[in-house]
Amino acid sequence: MINSIKLINFKCYKFCELNLSRLTVFCGNNSVGKSTAIQALALPFQSKFEKYCLLNGELTSLGNYHDIFSTFSDRGSNDEKMDIEISFVLGEKKCSISMGYESFSEQELIGNKLRLVSENSTSEQLCKWYFQDNGFQFLEAERCGPRNNFGLNEDNEITDWVGSRGEYAIEVIHKLLNKERRSFPKKEVRDLRMPNRVENHSVAHNIESWMSEISPGFNIEASVFESAGISHATFMTNTSPKRIKPINMGFGLSYALGIVTALMVTKPNGLVVIENPEAHLHPRGQSYLGRLIALTALAGVQVIVETHSDHLLNGIRIIARLRDEYKAGMFKVYYVATGDEQSDATEINIGEKGELSSWPAGFFDQQAFDVRTLMKGLEVTANGARQ
Repeated sequence: MINSIKLINFKCYKFCELNLSRLTVFCGNNSVGKSTAIQALALPFQSKFEKYCLLNGELTSLGNYHDIFSTFSDRGSNDEKMDIEISFVLGEKKCSISMGYESFSEQELIGNKLRLVSENSTSEQLCKWYFQDNGFQFLEAERCGPRNNFGLNEDNEITDWVGSRGEYAIEVIHKLLNKERRSFPKKEVRDLRMPNRVENHSVAHNIESWMSEISPGFNIEASVFESAGISHATFMTNTSPKRIKPINMGFGLSYALGIVTALMVTKPNGLVVIENPEAHLHPRGQSYLGRLIALTALAGVQVIVETHSDHLLNGIRIIARLRDEYKAGMFKVYYVATGDEQSDATEINIGEKGELSSWPAGFFDQQAFDVRTLMKGLEVTANGARQ
């Protein structure tokens, strides 16, 4: 599990330390720094914890090293250090990695990479922990929409990898259905991700069950043509009782399929990072995806989410309220807003009744202003009512 992320002169932060939980949600207005911590995480993971972390890769692209130096730091001062420190707990072992540079002159010799520093064998342990034993998934905001087919994953370094855009989800589901008939534990050790009404313990069947919360009656038939190097799928729902190509279904199903698959295949102690999971989903679909995210965290998977959706957040809060397994502090929210000297990340804890420890100005309050505007017939904003 990732315990904390410390940022020094990285993008919109001069100094920031974020303590993560089993589920951590980042939210806030556009372009305030919600994705910054997620991008910091992406750097070592996309570089497989090698000696140098690439600034541009499969999970994130940040430009050059001048682009990532804090916009709030005084570049004319002697403070040219940039550092990202990530602390982990792997079972009973604690470890950390650090990446960055001490000065621009030092960085110019390296180029668009950051030097990664870790204790002996830490990188190997992290690779084994996340990429082989427990699972790692990272889904960026710009995911793949409906396609007739997808290319196959030729890099098998990460077990059950669905791709940063969800492009390998169909291939993973095909393996679950045909080659790797993985199942959740039986009833004596029930996985919380299994809907109570589902008695089939296969992972693939439970993926379909959760997708049915988004589109009732969802069913997938996945095929892989290794000679052509492609995967292909057809969908069925209650509104389409015959098999249909994804290109003739809405964007929401294709966007959500990669997310649901990633959440379901990752084992306890693994990590799932998702940017904007709510994209292209109706409010109920967003809420139920929030419930699955919360249940995945309660099942032992660490989940980190960046979102603009109050429906998704409410789905998370509902699980905190309804499930006895939830204890205060297991889920937390960071509300990110622009400050005077850097972006500010306000920590908000979710209590055992789903209550939030605070409600800062600007935090999912637009609906309340809109309802009051409709009731009063006057424009209502955070500054009061006006004609």
